Amino acid sequence: MLPNGSTALLTLLLLLLPPLHSFANAGSLDADVAALSDFRLVADPSGAALATWNLSANPAPCAAGAWRGVTCAGGRVTRLVLEGLGLSGAAALPALARLDGLRVLSLKGNGFSGGIPDLSPLAGLKLLFLAGNALSGPIPPSLGALYRLYRLDLSSNNLSGVVPPELGRLDRLLTLRLDSNRLSGGIDAIALPRLQELNVSNNLMSGRIPAAVASFPAAAFGGNVGLCSAPLPPCKDEAQQPNASAAVNASAAGDCPPASAMVAASSPSGNPAGAEAAGGGGGKGKMSRAAVVAIVAGDFAVVGLVAGLLFCYFWPRLSGRRSGRRLQQGEKIVYSSSPYGAAGVVAAAGGGGATFERGNMVFLEDVSCSNGGTRRFELEELLRASAEMLGKGGCGTAYRAVLDDGTVVTVKRLRDATAPAAASKKDFEHHMAVLGRLRHPNIVPLNAYYYARDEKLLVYEYMPNGSLFSVLHGKSSLSLLVSLTNQCIPSALHRG
Repeated sequence: MLPNGSTALLTLLLLLLPPLHSFANAGSLDADVAALSDFRLVADPSGAALATWNLSANPAPCAAGAWRGVTCAGGRVTRLVLEGLGLSGAAALPALARLDGLRVLSLKGNGFSGGIPDLSPLAGLKLLFLAGNALSGPIPPSLGALYRLYRLDLSSNNLSGVVPPELGRLDRLLTLRLDSNRLSGGIDAIALPRLQELNVSNNLMSGRIPAAVASFPAAAFGGNVGLCSAPLPPCKDEAQQPNASAAVNASAAGDCPPASAMVAASSPSGNPAGAEAAGGGGGKGKMSRAAVVAIVAGDFAVVGLVAGLLFCYFWPRLSGRRSGRRLQQGEKIVYSSSPYGAAGVVAAAGGGGATFERGNMVFLEDVSCSNGGTRRFELEELLRASAEMLGKGGCGTAYRAVLDDGTVVTVKRLRDATAPAAASKKDFEHHMAVLGRLRHPNIVPLNAYYYARDEKLLVYEYMPNGSLFSVLHGKSSLSLLVSLTNQCIPSALHRG
């Protein structure tokens, strides 16, 4: 028989056990699988689109290509790409907020409705694509808590309300697309320092365009009757300002004396005789001290103004290049398949009359899949793949790219200064055909290439054992040289 105090304490501990159990499961792969299962029940009730999401048939969700659109790293779900699968449901998205290890979320081209849920638990999210759905309601201010976000695409929905000022906290944001919605109010919140791609067209926005985003083309702001200022037509107060300045100039000109009077007063012969006598004749041709000080101060002001204008012009470009280098070397970035995210902005969604030469992937030999078969892929799938830089060389930079189905390839991006990149298209294709025919046990064959005016890519099979440099200069280089000596020298002597 336990005392009354011990019984009460034991009852309290039993009540606390379920929360402790759930806390132990939080942040694990089992919790991620439970969240994905809840999402599938609402988004795909028939089970046709997400038929592979079945623990009995595929007990390992993190295996390559096991669960459609799911990619894992470190035993957690980090990437979920489900584009154009006909998924729907107003209560499906909140379940994804439990995937706290997610880095990439793309649900473009589906039929999700309702409001955007609170995604602030996804603190590590870097890419968020929800375009082409039927989402409604305001943009949640909680998106401002995703401070690691690089790309945000909410275009082609039914979102309404104003752009929340909390989006101004996303100082790492490179892409922001809010076009084709029913948003209203001003756009002061999107004056972000590192923004490279912007589109807020076809909304109900109004007000003055901030100077920080005035460098984007007019097509990025079109379809908003209330927006004004550069690059759109000037606002009403800006149109009245030149008239006011002209009136001020005319008034100042009326107060000034005639030019002839000014010349007569400043010339030595125009001075009164008494003044010349008082000066003793020693002041002829000399400039007063106040005039010298005014001229020197004016020169310094002009020099400072020119230096400030040059600083404002070149500093954003220099800082953008440095941040771009840090982004390429330190992060794995997935780019959108839309023209906005591929090889630069195409004149802000087709505006301005600019053209962009878009090439095609040319395959010399099918890329091998992990299951033993062969398949081909398009440029859009390659742009969506996660890319990790392997190294730089004299011809360009090499990346390790993981496609949607888990296929791993090596992509070399040629530098513009190299001879193959500077060659014409015909010479480039001939050169690639010659390389594609090379076959040797120690040469990685060229599988495919991509040619465009501004981009040249080479696709090879991925070799996971590192580079020849690391083998020759690593810890095991001595044993490798001994092996090469034992194999090569006797054969050479035999041929001699």
